[in-house]
Amino acid sequence: MLGKVLLITGGKVNMDFAEEYTASQEYDTVVCADSGLNTAYRLGMPVHYFMGDFDSVSPEILEAYREGKVEGSEHCEWVRYPKEKDYVDTQLVLEWILEKGADEITFLGATGGRLDHFLANINILMLALKQKVPAYIVDSRNRIRLTDSTLSIERQDMYGKYLSLLPLTSTVTGVTLRGLKYLIEDYTLEVGIARAISNEMDETSDKAEILLRTGVLIVVESKD
Repeated sequence: MLGKVLLITGGKVNMDFAEEYTASQEYDTVVCADSGLNTAYRLGMPVHYFMGDFDSVSPEILEAYREGKVEGSEHCEWVRYPKEKDYVDTQLVLEWILEKGADEITFLGATGGRLDHFLANINILMLALKQKVPAYIVDSRNRIRLTDSTLSIERQDMYGKYLSLLPLTSTVTGVTLRGLKYLIEDYTLEVGIARAISNEMDETSDKAEILLRTGVLIVVESKD
């Protein structure tokens, strides 16, 4: 088991945020997907595993980790994927993490850069959801997760002021919101309709509750 995992992907990262966020968290295992290794190096972060085709990793950084020259990473393991493949590096790494077993996975670097990669990263959260492993994409303004069942978020645990819901499946039925400023009851959210965006915690509530009957929701907590 890998325990609580930080998965650093190859997207652009706000380094001020990354330094503050990772310093406030504790992880059992740090895994880098391809050029996520560049980010780990800039953070001075020990890495346990790094994987990818390494086409966008600094050669000097790659050599430093391979040869155990980075403090805390003397025994890190690495796997090279072919450059031409059917799946993106992040999916292959996530599948490997899930096969090994994880209690929770946080993605860093999954939102910055190419939009196609960002959308793909949201989609592959389904792999973790199917195995009932909590998985989050975080950046300086957002935390993103998927849910297919009741989800409660305590006020003190809200990542930002706003809470938005988007259907990942074509429809999400039985959506009911409690403890929020804008409520809906037994509603069906459909792809193509932006019905549950920029909600907020009700000032009298200590938690937000999202209930649904069928389907999968993208849950986005955002800061201004």
